[in-house]
Amino acid sequence: MLILIRITIVSLLFSFSIANAQQVSAYQAGSYQPGIMNVRDLVAAESQGLLLIDYNYWNSSNGYYDRNGDKVKSLTIGNKILNFETNISGYINVPVFYYPTGLKILGGRFAVSIAPNILSSNVNSNIHIKDGDIISSSNTGGFGDLAFSPFGLSWANKKFDATFTYTAYAPVGKYKTGADDNIGKGYWTHQFQTPLYFYLKEKATALFLMPTFEMNGQVKDSDVRPGSRFTIEYGISQYVTSWLEFEILNGHNWQVGNDKGDDVWWKETHLYDKDQTSTVSFGVGVWPWTGRLNARLKYAMDYGTKQRFKSNFWSLSFIFIPNLLNGKEKTED
Repeated sequence: MLILIRITIVSLLFSFSIANAQQVSAYQAGSYQPGIMNVRDLVAAESQGLLLIDYNYWNSSNGYYDRNGDKVKSLTIGNKILNFETNISGYINVPVFYYPTGLKILGGRFAVSIAPNILSSNVNSNIHIKDGDIISSSNTGGFGDLAFSPFGLSWANKKFDATFTYTAYAPVGKYKTGADDNIGKGYWTHQFQTPLYFYLKEKATALFLMPTFEMNGQVKDSDVRPGSRFTIEYGISQYVTSWLEFEILNGHNWQVGNDKGDDVWWKETHLYDKDQTSTVSFGVGVWPWTGRLNARLKYAMDYGTKQRFKSNFWSLSFIFIPNLLNGKEKTED
């Protein structure tokens, strides 16, 4: 099943240092996060019919890591050095409507999907100064950016699945340059993915590999275009019974293009260095209602993080097959 997911984390460090200057944040980590999906979420659907998916994420981060992979514990403003501690937590809900249309194009099954997301975030900081500590906290929430895939093609047989999909992230979430409570990114992202599956033992074992490429548009009301990104993910899923599944997924994400534009104020600083992170996740899935309802629990953690926040998250997802829109498959010659 072709799933589209979007994760947003509020950036305290940059909002603290630049919000009053009404500048674009230097924290531009793209729209796709490796490791957030389940291994079999991108398997090609075998028949026509609507699928309803609900993802729930509980995310936490205890800090930003610099270009050397070291946790940042202080911030220099003018001739003053501020030491601080930061904790970020959030909840994200992503309902997904996925529809394999039954139409075939070039021998591949055509599918579309759309995924809004709703999130809340809590930021707490303790800034240590000479005369005492400054403790601050902020909260934000609402609808984030919208992910939709108007074009996905899948080819499948007993041993192999291959899919190509184009996804767009529309900047409909709340965004204002310089604000410290933004939910949306403030720019369009165009994403291309090719998930590949290889099966053993009548699909009980699935080996997974997927590259993802992102191209970003211009940030709203500014001359900033965040750099392109590349992600590679791989993993394995194993059914030990007809209803119980275990999985491991690993992913690596790199910024491969430079941030561009006249408003890229961080161009002459170390913040201009390209960022990267890796994520590993472990999950278990069950079918409490065979063929109709799937539930999955997983834990993921970042490692090898540079020039961005390191985070961990738990996720609980459900897939429901309501047996709706099950028309006769049509073929386009």
